[in-house]
Amino acid sequence: MNRVMQRTQPLYHADPTILTVIEELTATLRLAGITDPRRVATDIVAALLEVPRSWPVMNREASIDRELATTAQDAARKLAGGAPFAYAVGCASFRKLNLGVDERVLIPRPETEVLVGEVLERMEAMQPGPGTWGTAIDIGTGSGAIALSLASEGRFDRVIATDVSLDAIEVARANVSRAAGVLRAAVELRHGSLLAPVRGVKAAVVVSNPPYIAFSELDALPASVRDWEPPIALASGHDGMSATTVIVRDAARILVRGGILALEVDERRASLVAETMMRHGSYKGIGVRLDLTGRERFVFASRI
Repeated sequence: MNRVMQRTQPLYHADPTILTVIEELTATLRLAGITDPRRVATDIVAALLEVPRSWPVMNREASIDRELATTAQDAARKLAGGAPFAYAVGCASFRKLNLGVDERVLIPRPETEVLVGEVLERMEAMQPGPGTWGTAIDIGTGSGAIALSLASEGRFDRVIATDVSLDAIEVARANVSRAAGVLRAAVELRHGSLLAPVRGVKAAVVVSNPPYIAFSELDALPASVRDWEPPIALASGHDGMSATTVIVRDAARILVRGGILALEVDERRASLVAETMMRHGSYKGIGVRLDLTGRERFVFASRI
């Protein structure tokens, strides 16, 4: 909160108060037809300051520096132009982390937080006590949300994160630096397609939120997703299964005995993913789990 100064200090002429900034943002958003513009304006300020949503309201007479006020105006203009909130403000909360995001990576979703929680609970049940858990691999890391959460909350020796997009690797690398103070395990970023960058590695966990939308389904996505988020992180062949099928096949070569394969999937294809694991013959304990809204969103298995 180093960008915030209380009124106990003299205000510089160029430093507006939080209230002034919120009122200016509200005017911009109202002209663009944004619903509840004052609430959204407050949310912009809170996101940029990395404080709870109620903080700007409780501290509206505090001043913020001119640079941050300008960034807030830029965010309001991006929202007015249709950008998703996370892209407009350049960050998104994920579990205990605040991550930098932009149009090069998917916006982390609450559903994926559940996936991480399931992995951590399963590893704790398998290896309780003070010891470490070995290596975790996050396939298609994007912003690094899964990898960084595992590295900061789990007891892994190391976490390896892969992505086919060099742009995504750049975003993830910035987030590794951003989260450095809370990481309990080293995070290694590797560029390449799916599990190709980790051949020869043995892992206790392979986890992924891979692309799972069929090409024919892209036009049906909400405009905030279709027009803004990177297609390479969304689409996966004519049936939406191309990436998932490769991960199921190649993870069997990497997982140690009893190691966990954890996938986020399209709710329409959860049973198909489970069948793919069964047909492969290298997995046991295959099961589908629900997300917070009761949809079949996750498939888990253990290496035989």
